[in-house]
Amino acid sequence: MLKQIKFRKYPAGLPLLILTFLIFGSINLLKAQQAAAVQEEQLKLSLQLRPRAELRNGIFTPQLTTQNFAAFISQRNRIGINYSKGNKITLGLQFQVINVWGKDPQIQQSSNDVSLFEAWAQIYLQPNLQLKVGRQVLSYDDERILGALDWNNAGRKHDAALIKYKKGKFKADIALAYNQNSERINGTFFNDSIGQPYKSMEFVWAEYVMTNTVSFSGLVMNIDKQNRTDSLLSHLQTIGVNAFLKNQKISATASFYYQTGRANLKPDVLQKTSAWMGSVYGNYSISKKISLGIGSDYLSGKDMDNNSLSVTNFNPLYGTHHKFYGHMDYFYVSSPHKNTGLWDNYVNATYKSSALTTYNLAIHHFEVPGKIIDYNRRKTNPALGNEVDFSLLHQLPGGIKISGGYSQMFNAASMKYVKNISESQKMKPNQNWVWLSLNVQPEILLFRKPIE
Repeated sequence: MLKQIKFRKYPAGLPLLILTFLIFGSINLLKAQQAAAVQEEQLKLSLQLRPRAELRNGIFTPQLTTQNFAAFISQRNRIGINYSKGNKITLGLQFQVINVWGKDPQIQQSSNDVSLFEAWAQIYLQPNLQLKVGRQVLSYDDERILGALDWNNAGRKHDAALIKYKKGKFKADIALAYNQNSERINGTFFNDSIGQPYKSMEFVWAEYVMTNTVSFSGLVMNIDKQNRTDSLLSHLQTIGVNAFLKNQKISATASFYYQTGRANLKPDVLQKTSAWMGSVYGNYSISKKISLGIGSDYLSGKDMDNNSLSVTNFNPLYGTHHKFYGHMDYFYVSSPHKNTGLWDNYVNATYKSSALTTYNLAIHHFEVPGKIIDYNRRKTNPALGNEVDFSLLHQLPGGIKISGGYSQMFNAASMKYVKNISESQKMKPNQNWVWLSLNVQPEILLFRKPIE
């Protein structure tokens, strides 16, 4: 059993103090380093326009017979600037506007909200050491715990300071984030309903590349949250390891994560956390055009008749869940499933008809690891249903991509019990989703010049 890590009694200003020492220590390192050969100065402009049409008839949660399908076109618009000066500094700035076609009047009275997606600076302290500070994407490994969430139009970003180290086959990142809702005069209360989903976050991630085909990584993360009704802090520690294998014919991944800590799900009460997840996946290339894969993801949960105060359902946190648990996003995205956990067994096939066109087919079988209780408080079948996901991608010249897909969910009766659907309500026999997207994403080199 892992020893409980206690963080509750640290002073409120400790994360800021640590960040101050990091910055001043980094400046001293920067002054102390010897001048290195600088190659060139660059300024790049990146643009993205990504409209996506969707027909939703049961996405996120089963659609009822009394509900109608939804159809709309949404669009992501981004513009970014990236500046680099040799091995001294890199700056990134990216703005985005997300809109739904027809949302605004033809004669515009107010502008769309423009949000700052990324704004960071990366300072090269030494050849193997950098400091990256600001709003940035944190994406690691296969994106199970920390991912870019690029499928979502808004994406996912963090406000953080990141120390990055790399030497030979080893690299490591140390991150620190401390959040507040505004510039305060007193107090440090943080309401995560209107900001980032945590008050503070610290993690250490490391990777070792053993050979050209085998690598390992590990993550130790602490997250602090604050109950919205009081000042009590809850803490969640996530500890995990990953193994990766990839050669010309076979690619495989194995992961295991454990979570511990104290959660304040009720005011003034801290509840013990003990949860875990494990996953394995293997893919075999039959030829240059065809590959087959098989995998299993197990995320612990709580029996529906378990009334204990302990937290046993694993939280995949800030990963890209759309990538793993079915494209219709029934799990870990927007609709809860009673903290019952998930057991997802799946197979997939990929066909590359050419260098520019790829087709993918995936079939998922979803179950609950523990007990499901029906309307009469009796144990019932843990199977939730099966999902079929078909998608295609075609690339055109000039950084243009066309993608689309069709998904079908075949719900079992138990899906109603974990999705809080009452006995009197009926699910539609057909639950499906269709989408088509155009992604135009050029990158423009504004200038490049050598410097001494």
